[in-house]
Amino acid sequence: MADSLLDDVDPQTDERDELRKKWSDKTPEEILNAKIESDLFIKAQNARLDDLRADYLKLREEATARASLEDLISRQEKLLSNPETTPPTLGDTVQPSLKPEDIDSLLEQKLTQRELARKQTDNFNTIKAKLREQFGENAASVLKQRMDTLGLDQSFTDDLAKNHPTVFIRTFGLDEQHQTTDVAPPRSNQRTDKFAPQVRKRDWSYYQEMKKTNPRMYLDPKIAVQMHNDAIELGSDFGMPQD
Repeated sequence: MADSLLDDVDPQTDERDELRKKWSDKTPEEILNAKIESDLFIKAQNARLDDLRADYLKLREEATARASLEDLISRQEKLLSNPETTPPTLGDTVQPSLKPEDIDSLLEQKLTQRELARKQTDNFNTIKAKLREQFGENAASVLKQRMDTLGLDQSFTDDLAKNHPTVFIRTFGLDEQHQTTDVAPPRSNQRTDKFAPQVRKRDWSYYQEMKKTNPRMYLDPKIAVQMHNDAIELGSDFGMPQD
């Protein structure tokens, strides 16, 4: 098994020349409008990612606690396997270094660890295959970009792939092709008479509720674009938390 999902990452190409060519023939007004749109989108994304980071910090704490427990089990195994650390004799009775039940327990722990390692390897290989299936040869580069966006490091991402593959798939959008988004129909097709159905305003509270009830849809990149457009349309009524 590879040590990291980023082992196959290709050298990043310099995108500055491409961006310079793209904007060189634009007018100052077009560039200003693009900058405004970019700043508004980043503001909406930052508010959205703050919530996601809080969830990932909880997972990180769980991983740390699990590592501490595994270290404690390892130290106990060393104590049991070292005859010099067995309890002193009581009277003329010599205590055995390991009881039968201790041996059974130790064997069970070893088998459990081996099964866990096998499961982690299977999870890791499955995630790596899904990345290649969806992003092709650029899988590692795309993964690195999304890690940077979410503020996740390599160690935590690899641990997520090995121990929480379902969370990994939702986090990095590997199932987005099966998702549907809650995008309102074009305004020209909406009824304007008094019998038209009432459409709920998609403000900050609306997306917070979506995050709780349907996290898979909330993580869809299309929802990020929709959220950005709603924030622009509603302005201060959108209710986005202020820095």
